[in-house]
Amino acid sequence: MELTNGEKKLIRYLKGKGYVAADDLFKVFEKNEVTSSISWLREKKIVNVIEKPVTYYSIGQEGEKVLSSGLPEENILRLYASGKRSLKELEGLMGDDLRYALAQLFRNGGRVVDGMLVIDGDQKIKDHISKTRNALEMAKRGELNEQEALLLKPRKGFINEKVRMERSVKLTALGEQIPDEELEESSGISQITPEIIEKFNDNMILRPYDPTLYAPRYLPGKIHPLSEFIEEVREVMLEMGFKELKGQLVETAFWNMDMLFIPQNHPARDMQDTFYLNGTGELDPSQVKRVKRVHERGISGSRGWQYKWSREEASRLLLRTHTTVNTIRYIVEHPTEECKIFSVEKIFRRENMDASHLAEFAQVEGVISGRGVTFGVLMDTLETFYHRIGVKDIRVKPSYFPYTEPSLEVFGTFRGKDMELGGAGMFRPEVLKPWGIKYNVAAWGLGLERLLMTVLNLDDIRDIYRNDLSFLKERRILKNLFE
Repeated sequence: MELTNGEKKLIRYLKGKGYVAADDLFKVFEKNEVTSSISWLREKKIVNVIEKPVTYYSIGQEGEKVLSSGLPEENILRLYASGKRSLKELEGLMGDDLRYALAQLFRNGGRVVDGMLVIDGDQKIKDHISKTRNALEMAKRGELNEQEALLLKPRKGFINEKVRMERSVKLTALGEQIPDEELEESSGISQITPEIIEKFNDNMILRPYDPTLYAPRYLPGKIHPLSEFIEEVREVMLEMGFKELKGQLVETAFWNMDMLFIPQNHPARDMQDTFYLNGTGELDPSQVKRVKRVHERGISGSRGWQYKWSREEASRLLLRTHTTVNTIRYIVEHPTEECKIFSVEKIFRRENMDASHLAEFAQVEGVISGRGVTFGVLMDTLETFYHRIGVKDIRVKPSYFPYTEPSLEVFGTFRGKDMELGGAGMFRPEVLKPWGIKYNVAAWGLGLERLLMTVLNLDDIRDIYRNDLSFLKERRILKNLFE
């Protein structure tokens, strides 16, 4: 019978022994080599392998906490001994821990009479506390057994439980009968290297190799799919001649809303749609004066919103709700520059999170400005951009946005699915004229996560952010996604 050197070493080690755990073998032999040897010897009926699930326990986050700060029942017993008996007083001292403490006391000789805690002898509860603490200490050392775990399992977060399959190996009668002289190691070649290939001759003995046997799988590191998807979109925008802008997550309502002619009583400014922060931001007085005027009285050809504009409301801090705030800041700071600019960054909305909605998501926005920019230029650019990222059959319909007119919503077919893609439009004169901008500005934006859901074949948008290691390891690389 032909045996490799690794198999011979393993047989010699197992001779005369009963079942040996694979984990113990890994301490003696190189893991990959012994795993391969076990597979080969199993096929040759030389070893028997048994597998069984084994449960392991470790201390949980709550278990660590109570070991240092005391069990709830331990703390209430200490307070009781100091004379504090009223449930109302105990609740003020213990908060939510009181109900957990009472649950244990009621099982171990405690009761409540007229709102007062009564403990008829404390030895039983002390014994319970001692057993619980000992079990937690065992869990911390990794020595907790199934019997002790029964005490801690009902208490959430005290221990973590994991089950894994353990293998044990034993020689069969055939393996035990192999003579020692047949287990002497040979000089056969077990690994092909460039040097072996170069010097190979007929006298060299190669060990047999079965490519169908188990081998450890090595998964390479990958960029997160959303980051990779954003890079693909960014490359498309750069290839189309756009310059990228970067912004900040925290903005004032002035830049995020007022500069875009969004009225201060608009529903989008309510707490339902916007994450407001504590504090206020500094505003430029000259900019405030112009924005106040256009909101209250408008400009030539516009009546404005006809309300009392509030500087206090405009100075509130918030998490930006769109990347258009990057755009308006740039064109206000460069009023005479004709440009093609874009942003691909995170924005925030107070959404009820579900399978198709997130409170934080990535938005790509493209903007073209110049005297020759018309609605037709916007439509042509939209079609070019969406076709470049793999969206076909572009369709639009009229819509409303406070800072664009005309405004439209974009629909299209992406990987066989019809979906709403985003919004677009031409910036209103009320947004541009206060800054002396005489050319037209066309803009569009879309969220990326819904497109990525289709690419990854996901039903729940939240899966993109769960950081499930198995999902991240097994997913395919998105390179050249739009080709």
